[in-house]
Amino acid sequence: MTLKRRAFLQRASLALGALGVGGSAWLTTYSRYQVALARHARRRLALLIGINAYPDRALHPGVAQDIALKGCVTDVELQRQLLVHRFGFQPADVVTVTNQEATRASILTAIDEHLVQQAQADDVVLLHFSGYGSQVRVIEAEDVGTLQAAWVTVDSRLPSETNPALGDLLEAEVVAHLGPLATANLTTVIDAGSQDVGYLRWGNSRVRSRPTVPTGLVPLPPEISPLETFPPETSLPLNAPWPGLVLRAAEMGRLVLESQWDGFSAGVFTYALTQSLWETEPDSTAKVLIQRAGSRLQRWVGADQQPGLSDRRPARSGPMAYGLSPQLPPAAGVLLPSSEGRPLTAWLGGMPPQVLRYLQPGSCLVAGIDEGASLLRLETRTGLKASVKSLEGEVTPATLPNQPLFEQVRRLPQTIDLVVALDSQLKRVERVDATSALAGIPLVTAVTAGEKVADCLFGRLPIGPAPTLTAALPSAGEAQPKAGGDARGDSQGGERLAESSYGLFAPNRTLLPGTMLAKEEAVKTAVNRLTPYLQTLLALKLVRLTENHAASRVGAAALLEAVQPKPLPLLVQLTERSPNVTWPLAIRQAQRLATDDPIMLPRDGRIGYRLANVSTHPLHLLWISFDSRGECTALMTLPSAIAADGAEVPPVATPLEPGQLITLPADGAGWAMPGAATWVEAYVVLSTQPLDQCLAVLGDDPPSLATGFRPVPQPLQLAQALLQDLSNSSDEESKPAPDYYALHHDRWATLSFRYAIA
Repeated sequence: MTLKRRAFLQRASLALGALGVGGSAWLTTYSRYQVALARHARRRLALLIGINAYPDRALHPGVAQDIALKGCVTDVELQRQLLVHRFGFQPADVVTVTNQEATRASILTAIDEHLVQQAQADDVVLLHFSGYGSQVRVIEAEDVGTLQAAWVTVDSRLPSETNPALGDLLEAEVVAHLGPLATANLTTVIDAGSQDVGYLRWGNSRVRSRPTVPTGLVPLPPEISPLETFPPETSLPLNAPWPGLVLRAAEMGRLVLESQWDGFSAGVFTYALTQSLWETEPDSTAKVLIQRAGSRLQRWVGADQQPGLSDRRPARSGPMAYGLSPQLPPAAGVLLPSSEGRPLTAWLGGMPPQVLRYLQPGSCLVAGIDEGASLLRLETRTGLKASVKSLEGEVTPATLPNQPLFEQVRRLPQTIDLVVALDSQLKRVERVDATSALAGIPLVTAVTAGEKVADCLFGRLPIGPAPTLTAALPSAGEAQPKAGGDARGDSQGGERLAESSYGLFAPNRTLLPGTMLAKEEAVKTAVNRLTPYLQTLLALKLVRLTENHAASRVGAAALLEAVQPKPLPLLVQLTERSPNVTWPLAIRQAQRLATDDPIMLPRDGRIGYRLANVSTHPLHLLWISFDSRGECTALMTLPSAIAADGAEVPPVATPLEPGQLITLPADGAGWAMPGAATWVEAYVVLSTQPLDQCLAVLGDDPPSLATGFRPVPQPLQLAQALLQDLSNSSDEESKPAPDYYALHHDRWATLSFRYAIA
């Protein structure tokens, strides 16, 4: 959709309330959009490549596994919908090459014909690849030991004596083909790996890298016979750097995964990246974007996969991700075009996946940002698409397509389980015993690893000095594919390693600290020992379902800051759709000074929070924190100035009044790091209604802003009480059904913080 400047400004003035900022602030924030409109003649070209359906010969003829990937074509669709609907690409300018189309020759031809030959100076170009990656050794390289990164195409094959040329598409070849590109505004996204771990599965995820390292000659151009000598004048520069901005799922030699979600699979990096781009502001830099994507990766699959960035764009191109300002505000998705008589279809690529997984029919969305916005009800959902129905009578489909979607009411089931995947390398009797033992824990479900999306993994680890499976596995040498298909089992010598006790892992098999013993134990004994940790994981899962900084209309902000050893703002979270607010000076200053890097705090450091209420209602607070040890702590405000026992409640412990800015802890001395924890995930919940159920769970003398936080002996009960409190704030006429929570985004805000401890 293209708007003239005047039309854009008219719509902008109507959109201020929905966007959650005052008029002058909104125009300042979106000034780059106006610049983009003034230069609307810039063409946007994209080539998106995704391969799921690989033949056996592409990896290794002896691989006794299902080698097909599941999420690469989804990656293409995630990018396509984002580019068309948020960044203004014309659908005809977004070319997709998938599965059997994605041969080596077809990819290079598409790069030449769609990108190189069509792009002009200052045009915007995006190239994306999702599939298997590989490390290859080039015989004629100056340093034969140096490994080169390559993409495995659908017609790839391993070198042989009769045909020693490498069958993969070397990244150096792609760089060479992009050399004549007329624009410097190029972004390349690579969601493929090159770690030769020797396996295609990693816990509950799939590995996107070939499990072997082939050695061969540089592939020849099509016009040269394989039997001829490669002409020296056409030698391929193997070390030429990538032009433009490159966003990688991981650096070369590191792990790259794809995972299952509810109804679809996707590359964890592409999903995290596009999620971040759906919510990014116009002035967000590529560095900020990659940090946000990295935070999502860590939450979803652990710390093993770390995204990478290189930026060789000229300074004049600006720091913006994808080289463009978004043409829609941050949103949960977009309403797709539909023909007359067809149901309205929503694309929910910006919806947080933990929420999408449990979003129920009856949830409400708002389409549009002006006074003509329409209220929609979710009817059904399959994967990332949903069928929606207007709640305001009949609508003409032609009036709604391409409108951004925002959450209005989040409807969730009251029964939500913790899904525990059983390591496929456990013996059959171990899996049977684990299934039986886990079945005895309320709200815990056991599944086979890889069967469906899981919250954690139950398994064992080869005994050794490495605390994570990444370090325990061989990473050097050319490991041959293992028939078992998972990232455990035999040692390099063929003998089964001695094993530890049972423990819990993130879905990608990063060990959860404190869940494993150094001695053998029975499966049922281990499950009984781990039950409190499992219940805390479920509590964390439920609290995560309340996070809504991008959807809440309650004016609130929270600042995490270091107090010692040096005062420093670390991270600011605020509600992005709260109407017509002016943020306090302290929050605005912190936004400018807060770090973009992942937060790593020293063990002897101290932290604090500042919370701002810029709404028109008093806000009731619950601060709840989880750490890597499975510990939960909390504090909250008390709903009135007189406690249940008649004692006077200190003013510091009462709800935040409109316009109030408070400090946690109140004395400003900060809180110390929690024990031996290696990470902390904290949530600031602010509600327009009292949190009575939470108060009941925390007892007669609940931890408050006056007393400081305390350990929570029953974190699962507190998380369930929180959902009940937020649902109880609904109007009487719109009370949820007994089996569901109905959370209205104009009545609460949950802001999240995560940091690591050195």
